[in-house]
Amino acid sequence: MDALLSARVRRQWPMLGALLVLLAFAVAHVLVFTPLAKRYQSAQQRAAALGLASSGGDGAAPLPPSVYSLFMANSLPANEADAKGASGALGAELVQSLSTMASQHGLEVVVAEPGVLTQQPAAVETRAHIKVRGSYAGLLGLLDDLDRSHKLVLFERFSLTPVAGGRYDMELYVSSCTLRRTGGGS
Repeated sequence: MDALLSARVRRQWPMLGALLVLLAFAVAHVLVFTPLAKRYQSAQQRAAALGLASSGGDGAAPLPPSVYSLFMANSLPANEADAKGASGALGAELVQSLSTMASQHGLEVVVAEPGVLTQQPAAVETRAHIKVRGSYAGLLGLLDDLDRSHKLVLFERFSLTPVAGGRYDMELYVSSCTLRRTGGGS
């Protein structure tokens, strides 16, 4: 090899190394990522043909699965939500679930009554009033169970009144939201 040519190659080795890395990435792209991209595009086309949400250029991003399952667990078809709301079944279900959870935590249910029902265009809001007697730890257990139930529940107000033996009289005003499901996705 010529000494002059050898000197030029030594001076240009970083450029040759960069070209080799570029070539390696190009081969990896063609062999690995191109087939994956084609599979993804065909899956998007099949989902669009089935009417499922896709992240294409329609502007609306699909809901994450956890949010979708939360919405589905707290929704009813519109006609069923109206019927259950009008019959008082939603209020009775809320009172029953609160009473059951309270009893599981050693809280004595003194009064449990459904409250006012509010019909909104996209949801039905149910209220309940419950009086219980027990420990503060029992109340925390009830709140923890409600949090883990993944229900749309709101404590509007509550009061704690101490009684003998480290126990409390607790008065809770709770509301629950049931979404109205319209159209597809039922």
